Amino acid sequence: VDRDTGIAEYAPNWDWHDVPLLALLSEHIAYPLYLDNPLRASAVAELWFGAARGREDAVVVNLGTGVGAGLVLAGGLYRGVSNSAGEWGHTTLVLDGRLCHCGNHGCVETYVGAPGIMLNLRELSPRSTLLHPEDQTATIDALARGVATGEPVAVKVVRDTARYLGAGISDLVNLYNPEVVVLSSWVARKLGAPLLDEVREAVRRHALRRPFAATEIVLSPIPTDPVCLGAATFALEGALQSVGQRTARRTITTARSRTAPPV
Repeated sequence: VDRDTGIAEYAPNWDWHDVPLLALLSEHIAYPLYLDNPLRASAVAELWFGAARGREDAVVVNLGTGVGAGLVLAGGLYRGVSNSAGEWGHTTLVLDGRLCHCGNHGCVETYVGAPGIMLNLRELSPRSTLLHPEDQTATIDALARGVATGEPVAVKVVRDTARYLGAGISDLVNLYNPEVVVLSSWVARKLGAPLLDEVREAVRRHALRRPFAATEIVLSPIPTDPVCLGAATFALEGALQSVGQRTARRTITTARSRTAPPV
């Protein structure tokens, strides 16, 4: 998204191109609005309230329908030159692999996002009762229950998904050498510790030894939706900045009045 113009330039899961989202919302909501990317929002939530608090370098891996990485570098949010940093979900994991919404093949998202996990299950066991073809949430819930009871297909699907995810995260560990990698959003929350354990092992196999030894891999401790919490934080920041700007203007005006020559 372009924060300055309020335009959602590209949203591959919705096939949005150059949608003036802020202007459309402003027609219906009579309050100040702040537009940003959910990857940045989840990273800010972890930085303020979660596992990245007090950390200088962190990667927040967002696992939902879409997949991406929010980046905290040198204690601050990293956006990149066009507010596009962190589109890790659209890096290539499998050459000539599955077709992605973005138009490329083999993206990370197509193997570890909710639709990708459903495809992992379908390829392993097409008639599995765990699969709810039109319902991502029900399928992930069924997999989580299956893993908890030791159901072989569920265990295999989560393990295979973790292998893909761990290979992708090892790239982030090698590239950014973060203090912590946080698994965030609803898929990570529902699959929980079994996914985390498998991911840690997969990252250990693929990452370089030195950066891996310095990196903690954890589940987000935030009990609510991190994206919503981060979005609220952006709004709070905007409100505080607005107050600060008004205060600064009043201070300048007062200073001018005090130093103005008598009439």
